[in-house]
Amino acid sequence: MHWLETAKPSVLRLKSAFERSNVSLTLADMTLPDSPLIAINEPFRRMTGYDPQQALGRNCRFLQPAGGAGPVRARIRSFMKDEAQEEGRFIVPNVSRGGRPFLNLVYISKMRIDGRFTFALGSQFDITGKDKRMADIYDTALRQDVLSLGKLAGEYGIVMLGTYDSLASSHSIIARNRITSQEDHL
Repeated sequence: MHWLETAKPSVLRLKSAFERSNVSLTLADMTLPDSPLIAINEPFRRMTGYDPQQALGRNCRFLQPAGGAGPVRARIRSFMKDEAQEEGRFIVPNVSRGGRPFLNLVYISKMRIDGRFTFALGSQFDITGKDKRMADIYDTALRQDVLSLGKLAGEYGIVMLGTYDSLASSHSIIARNRITSQEDHL
C-alpha cells in the first residue's frame, strides 16, 4: 500500500482495506488541482507496472494511450460533475508502463466528507481478452477478497456479496465509514 506523503490523516484509516485487497485500488483527492492519485495498492502496481513514485501525485489519465481514451472521457467527466450519481462503471483503454495496451474496467465511487465530494475511490479490473475461464478466476479472486473484507465490514454491519459491483461498493462503503468515523473523532 502506497500513500502520497501529503495525504490527509482521515484517509489513512483506509490503509488496512487497501493492504488487504486483492483488487487494484486507487484513491484520488478531488479537492486538489487535477485530482491526483494519493493512494495506490500493490495489485494496481502489478496491473499497470507503475511504481508509487511514478503514479502518486498524478491524475489517472496518465494511463490512457497517447491519443486519449476517446468518448469514455466525456462520460467520466459527466459522472464526476453529476451530484446525484455516487458510483459509476467505465471501460477505459489504458497502457501499462511497459507499453502493453489493456482494457480497464473501472468502478469509481464518490466519497464525501461533510457532504462534499472529497475523494474518488477506483477499483480496476484488466478485462483484456478475458474468456469464461478468466472470468471464473476473477470471480474466485473477488470472492476471496470479499470474504477477507467481510470481517472488516462486519464492524459496520455491511453485508458483502461476491460480484464486481458489490466488491467495488463494499470498498466504497468501508472507506466512507472509516473516513466518517475519523472525522467524528476530530
